[in-house]
Amino acid sequence: MASNGELEILPEQVEYGTVLHEARSRDRARQRNYGKVQHRKFTGYDQSLPMVIYGFREETVHGRSTDGRPHTLVIFRWSLQQRKRGRRFKSARLKAVFRTTRTRDISLGGGRDVCYDPHVVTAEPNGSYSLLPDSVTISRTRGLEAGVEGGGEFAKGVAKTTYELSTTATGVDQIVINGAERNEYSASDRTKINDPDRCNVAEWYLFENATTQSGLPTFFRTAVLLERREGDTAQFTAKFSIHAEVDALTDVWTNFKRVIGLIQPDDPIIFDPSVEERGRLTAFKHELDRAPIIDGCKFVMFKNDSAAEMDSDSEKNGEKKAQGDTSEDASDADEISEINEAE
Repeated sequence: MASNGELEILPEQVEYGTVLHEARSRDRARQRNYGKVQHRKFTGYDQSLPMVIYGFREETVHGRSTDGRPHTLVIFRWSLQQRKRGRRFKSARLKAVFRTTRTRDISLGGGRDVCYDPHVVTAEPNGSYSLLPDSVTISRTRGLEAGVEGGGEFAKGVAKTTYELSTTATGVDQIVINGAERNEYSASDRTKINDPDRCNVAEWYLFENATTQSGLPTFFRTAVLLERREGDTAQFTAKFSIHAEVDALTDVWTNFKRVIGLIQPDDPIIFDPSVEERGRLTAFKHELDRAPIIDGCKFVMFKNDSAAEMDSDSEKNGEKKAQGDTSEDASDADEISEINEAE
């Protein structure tokens, strides 16, 4: 734990990842839970490939809201690792589906009782946010025809000349982060629930700054606040699916394997409302709806200076040292950027 209260991201805590070159076997999940309740490393199966998305369940608090209704708060930490030069994450979709393990009475037809699925109150960050905006120049061109009528007694005609009009405008390109909750029920399940406001899915979309080819944040956190039915103590699960865009060849190959069934899903996280963990948000156990969730959703970008810029900086530092300049070196290249809500 860091001195400022923030949980440090240590390399040894990130051990398993979801790799874009998907599973080679159709008879096993990529990341198994082995029946463990609330396991932490919930994605991945292979770490030898170049692009990896790691997922870590950082904290879970089972408690209540200020009005006494049962709630659960879950914090997830993500790490995107590039292990080969020349590749980057262009976009990513992270989706979690929450389901109860409670079953219906056999007289009612049996099966899972969807009415007891946890309701996703909010998926944070929620809405649209921007990160590291950059000004870009946008050029627009349109054609214009000018007609010139030829005079003369014996010949009349129209000579047409096309002009290209070019206009420029300044726009903004940026990394975009979208978070939302929604429902993913069949028509029959919606009828059983009989509540259009209940959601069982939390998902986040991330898109790079296409102009600067920035890639995606290297580390970030997301959070989900769930509402449970009064008196419900049954376990529930969170099943994740992750889709990422890297390059055309990798994306086509991944989609092909998904279609023919070679991609196996990770085992879900099993949550138990009776399990107690201690963390930085435990103090809000009896008012989870007031917990400062968004404050913990930090996004970290690493600056990758070009070789030319690095050489230039080295030359400048060399000149300063030759002149006896004892000023401190530049700060680390790591930049922690907080998300700004898009207007």
